[in-house]
This record gives sequence, C-alpha cells and structure tokens, in this order.
Amino acid sequence: MLPQSKMVDQKIMNNTFNLIWNTWSWKDTWGWDFPMTAMTATRLGLPEKAIDALLMDIQTNTYLVNGHNYQDDRLRLYLPGNGGLLTAVAMMCAGYDGSKKINPGIPKNGKWNVRGEGLKKMP
Repeated sequence: MLPQSKMVDQKIMNNTFNLIWNTWSWKDTWGWDFPMTAMTATRLGLPEKAIDALLMDIQTNTYLVNGHNYQDDRLRLYLPGNGGLLTAVAMMCAGYDGSKKINPGIPKNGKWNVRGEGLKKMP
C-alpha cells in the first residue's frame, strides 16, 4: 500500500500479493488487514481484489450498525479498521500519485457506479 519507489519490484510485489491472498489465514487477521490489502491491490492494478478484500466475509471484517469495526466480544470497537476502511475507499476512488485512471480501485465491469467528491490522491 506504500508509494512506488525504486525499492519495490512490481513483479515481486504481485507474486507476494498473490501468495498472501491464497495462503494467509484470513480468519486470524485484524480489521485493518482488509483495507491494507485493498490499498495494495489498488496500487497493483487489481480493483476486483480490492473490492473482494473489503467485502471478505470474515468476523474481523465486520462493521456493526453503529459503524464500529467488530473484532470479537472483548473488542467491539477497533478504530484502525474504521480508519483503514475510510482510507482504502478514498484511495480506491481518488487514486494515488502517478495514477491516471478514474476510480483506480473500482472494477470497470459495469457493476459499480462510484463517484467521489473532494478526495485527494494519496502519495
């Protein structure tokens, strides 16, 4: 999810993303892992995976009716999950420095009609 730099090899990052996506124990994650995955997918040009990460049916990716990111009975409020979700959606819509596409984190499959307002690109 970090900005592109000379230290990031795009092919290695894609391979790492795919390995994590396919082998990570998602049920053992925290609420902020889903937005972090969505932001990484967005930077890698994988908008379908970005959406899939945010909609993954895992307990720690649950938001209560009051908006709080639920982790478990002892931790019914997890603000890093909330902040991560807001940041991920903003990045998926506004993009990041160097991105040229409108809504780079939103699939272009005709199923999504998304418009952001007043959002700034992430570095």
